Amino acid sequence: MGAGAEERLEERGCGKGCCATAVEKEDGTAREDGEPIEGNDGGCKLVVEVSADEGCNSGQGSWFCSSSTTSECCNALAEKCIVAVAAVECDEACDTGNRGSVSAKHGTTELGRSTKSPCAAHLQTAFDKYSAYLESAKCICRSVLNRGLRPACCTARADGAAIQKQSTGLAAKSPRLRSSSAACCATESCGSGAKATRDIPPLALQLDGTNTPRDVEKNSELEHVSLAVQGMTCSGCASKLARVMNDNIPAIANVRVNFVMGSAEFEKSTSAPSTPDIVKVIEKGTGFRCTVVTKVDQYLDLLIHTKTPLEAFDRRVLSGILQATYVDKNIVRVEYDPTIIGARTVLRTFEDLTAGLAPPRDDSAVANGRKKLREMLFKTIAAWVLTIPVLILAWGQLSINPTAQACAQLLPATLVQLIAIPEFYRPALSALVYSHMVEMDMLIVISITAAYVYSVVAFGFRLAGTPLETPEFFETSTLLITLVVFSRLVAAYARIRAVVAVSLRSLQPTTAIVILDDVELELDARLLQFGDRFKVLPDSKIPTDGRVIEGTSDVDESMITGESTPVVKRPGTDVIAGTRNISGTMIVQPMRLPGHNTITDIAEMVEQAARAAPKIQSLADRVASYFVPAVSAIALIVFLVWTIIYLKAHDNTGGQAVAHAITYAIAVLAISCPCGIGLAVPMVLVIAGGIAAREGVIIKSADSTERARKVTDVLFDKTGTLTEAEMDVVYVEVLGNNKARSIQIAQMLVKSNKHPVSVAISKHLDADQAPVNATIRTIPGAGIEADYVGITYRGGSPQWTGSSGHPAVKRLMQDKMTAFCVTKDTEVLAVFGLETRIRPKAASVVDTLQQRGIVVHLVSGDNPAAVHEVAAKFGIPTSRVAANCTPAMKRDYVAALMTDKSKTVMFCGDGTNDAVAVTQADVGVQISGGNDLATRGSEVTRGAADVVMLSGLQGIPFLIDLSRAAYRRMVFNFAWSGVYNLLAILMTAGAFVTFRIPPAYAGLGEVVSILPVILAAVTLLAVKIRT
Repeated sequence: MGAGAEERLEERGCGKGCCATAVEKEDGTAREDGEPIEGNDGGCKLVVEVSADEGCNSGQGSWFCSSSTTSECCNALAEKCIVAVAAVECDEACDTGNRGSVSAKHGTTELGRSTKSPCAAHLQTAFDKYSAYLESAKCICRSVLNRGLRPACCTARADGAAIQKQSTGLAAKSPRLRSSSAACCATESCGSGAKATRDIPPLALQLDGTNTPRDVEKNSELEHVSLAVQGMTCSGCASKLARVMNDNIPAIANVRVNFVMGSAEFEKSTSAPSTPDIVKVIEKGTGFRCTVVTKVDQYLDLLIHTKTPLEAFDRRVLSGILQATYVDKNIVRVEYDPTIIGARTVLRTFEDLTAGLAPPRDDSAVANGRKKLREMLFKTIAAWVLTIPVLILAWGQLSINPTAQACAQLLPATLVQLIAIPEFYRPALSALVYSHMVEMDMLIVISITAAYVYSVVAFGFRLAGTPLETPEFFETSTLLITLVVFSRLVAAYARIRAVVAVSLRSLQPTTAIVILDDVELELDARLLQFGDRFKVLPDSKIPTDGRVIEGTSDVDESMITGESTPVVKRPGTDVIAGTRNISGTMIVQPMRLPGHNTITDIAEMVEQAARAAPKIQSLADRVASYFVPAVSAIALIVFLVWTIIYLKAHDNTGGQAVAHAITYAIAVLAISCPCGIGLAVPMVLVIAGGIAAREGVIIKSADSTERARKVTDVLFDKTGTLTEAEMDVVYVEVLGNNKARSIQIAQMLVKSNKHPVSVAISKHLDADQAPVNATIRTIPGAGIEADYVGITYRGGSPQWTGSSGHPAVKRLMQDKMTAFCVTKDTEVLAVFGLETRIRPKAASVVDTLQQRGIVVHLVSGDNPAAVHEVAAKFGIPTSRVAANCTPAMKRDYVAALMTDKSKTVMFCGDGTNDAVAVTQADVGVQISGGNDLATRGSEVTRGAADVVMLSGLQGIPFLIDLSRAAYRRMVFNFAWSGVYNLLAILMTAGAFVTFRIPPAYAGLGEVVSILPVILAAVTLLAVKIRT
């Protein structure tokens, strides 16, 4: 491997130990697969070989874990690697037009990119293919790296540019990589024995030793960019922004815009323009102001009195401080790695350059909303101040010379036009010139321009001594602008109030009582650092996720889980950020820091769902896209009809007819408003997502908010879903000649596995004493396999281990217990019998669903006797029960139900073996235990799920009820928008003989159109839906 490859390795920062070490012989030739490596204590090694194995080799090398030591990281993260490969293969299938080759659903955007988790077929194929591949003690991370991604088992970060993978549901975004502190899992998870050697960059090494040209668009790494956007007021603004980005900026994909949240996201390849250049193109094409939202490991915002050069900060950079940047004229953001340096040390380092911490900043949606609100308030006040004199002069019975009166009106009317330039003219013309779009602002521009220009022309004729029969009407354009600006102020206020009402980031406490040298200090929560101890007093919020080290108390976790019953916390138990301590005093050690805790995790998932557009939104966007051309055509027809009427029926001159007719056309253009149509869905999604999150139901997919109301069938997994995750070992039979050895083997198999059965047996056997020098593999839906001193051992279901016929196993099945068997080849070494406990409220939830006419099914990998016993407790008939199910069988069960187009299927599971079924279902749900997202439940299933239930099973009826309530409001919003625009156009067009809305008042149309839509969404907050 050449020096260039080594340099690229150093840049990637993944060169230490597990899944990151390239090993060559001293003479530069590759070692043979399986050849021992002297001086190595364990970890994964990359061996360059000539054969082109399937999977991670790809003709470039194979990964394997040394058999001399257990590679904990590879065992624990093999599932993540498999899912990462499945996500990429699914994405590539969509990209290359091969979607038809896989009979499974794919979520795609208009660009053809995958937006959902890997489809069930790809996920199952990946597990089938790579689980077998891992049996030969290899690692599949290479196939992830070869696609420009970071393997799941590499935890390195970097102080270079943020390099992130395009999100495909199951594959998470890659963190920043930093060569200065690169730490792949071998050094952190696999122990210190792994050697720090060299890695091969993706596609850098080919079989013939030469570099092969590659498609930059397809293989280059993608950077995820988030923007905070100011100036969007409706769905038309969002469509304009998306169109500018898609049409004018090369090498970007997955553009997502949400005008309610004031945000935009996209992925850019390394061949795309720089992010600042992209922002300039967006601002030029739309007229909006965009700010890049940086997502870093941790940062502090420091206040400065005078502009200080960033070089002054750079000269004081310590280990762990990444960079300093200006985020405002008086605020510098210092990014740092909290695992290397603490927040208080960062603050002390720059204390003479700054004035301390800057005030806490709201999240971008709230901050931008408030900034926009202040701007609209200033514009509204200025417009009213200038408009009132015009109205007095126009409508007051004043004995003033008409020419002097017109002169007095011209100046304030012109100043009001200046207010309209940034608010209406600039965005409308930018959209027309750069995006070739005629948007709603253009209707207002035509209206106010026509009224103002006519008035100026009429004023000119008056000065020339030949006044027109229809005099100037400056009050029309002036009042129209003022009322539209006022309407937008009211709408902006209603939107920001709604967003704040469901804002999850506001749950983050701002202060913490930190114990330093036995002295209690109340500090800003942002100054917490790892290793601290903080005190939580009664009736106070917990500042961040942590572990109790002293004290016992009851904690109200309802704001996270929706469960109103307080949870007892004692030393050794975990507490969640934002939850409320009720009674006792606790001393807690932080496990995660503010900004990267459970509150942040939940908020990001909810915001991601809000940014997505469900199918019903596509209908609204199509209607809105035809709205402006349709209204323009109607206004033209109204103008022509009234011109003819005034010429023929009223015997007016041509000038008089045009002057009268133009007032009707202006009113039609001004009063029409598609904003209600565009706001009908996003506003409801934002409110519903926030309400659900506060009840412990995390909606990750926008479509599921609308789709859940139609659920006809609910499928439950058994273990950890209908039953509690914790099981009880009630029977143990140890066989074999060496019973102590059999127990050791059982301990070794279950020690690191997180399945409820393994966890229960591990606790029962005290598996900390288990041997460690074995290669262990988890086979989802089957069990665990280990290679130890040259012998293969298995632990798992009787069917997979081939022990179904053993007398002890038969007795357990007759007693309706869950059986776990340990075997050596065909020899049974130990049999364990476990009993499950039904989850609290599970029976009431199943009963509620059945009373609503929803069909309940039970599918499980457990033995039939145990599964049917649980089904009988819930009243589920045997015809809707399936036992001994592999992940593929669960998926097929779901798919069979979905063949009936009248059915909408929800699958609820918790483990990795449920991931493919969760992905297959119309609504995939992960049932969690109601604790920290970072530590509970399968990350694979969480990635595949549309909804995560922190509240437990009781969240299922809540989700269905919330979906129905949300859908009713969407329907109302669409109906209201349609009825409003129909009646408004008729009333301004003169269709009613005795009543007409004059153009000066047509500006109120926007607030009349939008406000009911916002209020309808906000009424969700008052709906009595409880988990």
